[in-house]
This record gives sequence, C-alpha cells and structure tokens, in this order.
Amino acid sequence: MNLEVPAIAGGLGLGVTEDCIICEELAYGCSGIETALAANGLASCPVILSGSDAIKKEYLGRLVNEPLMAAYCVTEPGAGSDVANIRTTAVKKGDEYVINGQKMWITNGGHANWYFVLTRTNTDPKCPASKAMTAFVVDRDTPGVSVGKKEINMGQRASDTRGVHFEDVRVPAKVVYF
Repeated sequence: MNLEVPAIAGGLGLGVTEDCIICEELAYGCSGIETALAANGLASCPVILSGSDAIKKEYLGRLVNEPLMAAYCVTEPGAGSDVANIRTTAVKKGDEYVINGQKMWITNGGHANWYFVLTRTNTDPKCPASKAMTAFVVDRDTPGVSVGKKEINMGQRASDTRGVHFEDVRVPAKVVYF
C-alpha cells in the first residue's frame, strides 16, 4: 500500500495511525491480501529511516509510481528471525559487495521488484551481531538472485511466501544501509 512512503519519493507520507486503520479494515476482508500489501511497508521502513534521498526516490518511488512490490529478506532456514544467527554473507570486493546465502518465508518473495536484505559482513563468531551485519537493497533482476517455490500458508494463501536465494550476487556499495 506504501502509505508511509514520504512525499520526497512521491508517496502520501501518512503516519502509523492511518496505516493501522487501513490495514485493519483490509485484514477484516482478507488477511492474506493485507499481509501482502503491508509487507511493502516492512521492506520500505529501513529505506525510509536510513536511505539517502537518491535511494528513497529510486526504490520507494518505484513502489508508488508503478505500483510494485518489495520484500524484507531477513528470515533464514535454521535461524528463523534470529538475526544474530543469520548465515547470508556479503563480502566487499572493490566498490561492490558479493552476497551469498538463502532467505526463507519471505512475503512477496515471488512478486517483489526489490529486496531489503540483511547480511553478515563480519564472520568472526566473537563479533557482536550489532557490528557484524550490513543491509542492502537488491534488485530482483540482479544476476544470481533466484526465487523458490511458493509455500502453502494455512489461512494466508493469498500471501506469496517463498525462499529467495543469493548466489554471487554483486551489488554496488551505494546500496549499503548500515
């Protein structure tokens, strides 16, 4: 729905209260559809909070201009949503990063135009998770990105949930968030 996309990126810039009221009404009709629509907000939030104006215009602008979907890629097999134990890595090579790993149970995974992806850039087990992670925005059509089969969700069949795989995915350093 992209309700909270700021005006700088062409959005309405609504607040959390308006978003909650609209989401509640949509979920009353179909929680699966509402989940798919609201997942854009989950992927957008880090971009809204930490992205440069140029990144906001490019990635958030797509969501309101086209309209397109985005996905939040954090959950992994074996780690769930425990970010301290994620295994997807990003290695800096020149002015690019190379991402390798697998995300699982990603809402909008099969329809997203871009992904917010959390990775581990420091693989030292003694490094605290808060200092070991780096986040990126990755275009779906980037070579090495592949999408898995649609998961069957009880009660949420309208929500497109899939695995997303990253194999030697090269992204420019400009799409690093934190």
